[in-house]
Amino acid sequence: MANERATMNFQPAIGEKIVVELPATPGAGVVWSVPPAPEGCTITQIDSKPDDTGIGGTTLQRFTVSCGKPGQIQLRFELKRPWEDTVRAVQPVTIDVK
Repeated sequence: MANERATMNFQPAIGEKIVVELPATPGAGVVWSVPPAPEGCTITQIDSKPDDTGIGGTTLQRFTVSCGKPGQIQLRFELKRPWEDTVRAVQPVTIDVK
């Protein structure tokens, strides 16, 4: 059973990019999947950066999200190995675009 993390909440303006940072262990193949973008929104993985735990340690995967119209959207990022069905964690994200 996947570990559901506390919801991350953002309140950007229309067109403003927000950055979602999530810890992953790509050396072990465990990474966050990009959820489908709702209509009028874009989600892009921009980079990953080590979090100073050393070689093979945790990395922060960074994604940008922006929406071209007001409203609330719900995203669900899943932490897993791409070749496995088992989801290790779920990160809900709520974005209330003003």
